[in-house]
Amino acid sequence: MTRLSDAISALSPTQLTEIALVLFAAVFASILVRHAGKRRAAEHAACAHLPLCDDAGEPHE
Repeated sequence: MTRLSDAISALSPTQLTEIALVLFAAVFASILVRHAGKRRAAEHAACAHLPLCDDAGEPHE
């Protein structure tokens, strides 16, 4: 069984950069999928009104 440190040290800087790019793209895509759906439209609308609300008042709906 190879150790993780041996596997990482065998990679070239170009390969490490490509792995980092793929990980970034996967995380970015998962965030887009999670927050771009219509299911969260009410939550996003409520959050959009937060800066306009007073601390003592009710949030706008």
